[in-house]
Amino acid sequence: MSVSMQARQPTLRWALGALLASAFVVALGYGIVLPVLPTMVERLGGSTDPTFNARQIGFLTAAYVAAPVGAAFLWGKWSDLIGRRPVLVVGLIGFAVTLVASALAPSLLVLYAGRILNGGFAAAVGPTALAFIADAKGEDDRRTRAFGWMSMASIAGFLIGPMLGGLASELNFDFGVAVAPSQAAPFLLASGLAVAAALGVWFALPRKLLPGPSAEASKRGSSMFVPGEIRLLALAAVAAAGLGAFEVGLTLRNVELAMGPAALGLMFATCSVVMFAVQGLVFSPLVKPAAARLLVAPAFLVMAIGLAVIPTIAGFSEMLFAVSIVAASAGVISPLLAYWVSRISTRNQGVELGIQSAAVSLGLSVGSAASGLLFGFPGLEGAAFFAAAAVMGLAVIASLKLPLPPSHKAESFVVSRRSASK
Repeated sequence: MSVSMQARQPTLRWALGALLASAFVVALGYGIVLPVLPTMVERLGGSTDPTFNARQIGFLTAAYVAAPVGAAFLWGKWSDLIGRRPVLVVGLIGFAVTLVASALAPSLLVLYAGRILNGGFAAAVGPTALAFIADAKGEDDRRTRAFGWMSMASIAGFLIGPMLGGLASELNFDFGVAVAPSQAAPFLLASGLAVAAALGVWFALPRKLLPGPSAEASKRGSSMFVPGEIRLLALAAVAAAGLGAFEVGLTLRNVELAMGPAALGLMFATCSVVMFAVQGLVFSPLVKPAAARLLVAPAFLVMAIGLAVIPTIAGFSEMLFAVSIVAASAGVISPLLAYWVSRISTRNQGVELGIQSAAVSLGLSVGSAASGLLFGFPGLEGAAFFAAAAVMGLAVIASLKLPLPPSHKAESFVVSRRSASK
């Protein structure tokens, strides 16, 4: 190993650590405010009507999730132009500032604006961080594991966020402003962590790293899709739609069965733990990238089965098992599709992963909205799960033969030529 490579490896390790911390903080910043949103909406909206408050909480969540649909592509494109590090730093600082603005919101309208901007700045982190990993030179299995670690960091943030938010809401800050301290504390804590993550990115990522345009992309044009790319993006959107329908449907199904918030919290915690464990296995050295690619279709099938049986289950233990099945399959699909989109594309990684992130956000928004609408019709409470299961079944067929990245195609061609020469 050369001296330059030995000097470069510690730098990349620190950079990956900063990227994982950024993904964790953004996910935590989303989940940490959930425990105080009901109280905040009730105070700012001036209403004690449960239907009105529940609707506003749903709209606030949708506003945060929908913001990356347009913003993720722009962040990715800018990271290709000016570099990964400045975009990540701006995204994290903007995330921190908009969290503070949300904490100090004097009205429901300002809170909506804060959450939209919060989601928009959060959209800078995911695709840009993944683009940095995709740019890094190295073996495919290392890049695959890094993609999996990014997803696991996000899942850890989602898992810890609500619990930390509940604890932070007990803290008492007095800034002399007209906002309840118990509501402001989770926002302010997440904001401070985002600033710390921004500092970590600034010092850990290489300063002079500007991705160059792909030679193939310059020949074909940046607007062209390679064969199979649209299918991968569509599958990513479909998987996200199924996950969105599952999350909203599980919440409403819990209300229907009168299981209580504690049971719902345990189910979502179980989802996060199962996803974390499954991704730790799939993205370990035990599973090669080419083999991991073959897991997408079976994962879609398992997800379809899990979604289909949830409306027929009333017991808590059985429900927990079905929820674990859906969570395990979703935990396999999402990071694998993100990895293969980045490998098959001839575009710059920032643009490509921005498009992929926008597709995921769109699917998540559509799935969540559709599930809520279907649950609103009497007698169709289970239709959301059945519809999502049917769509996942179609995705099984579409994912049977995923396209290989260019490097694997080249390797297959060389092997076939050698075989023919013999």
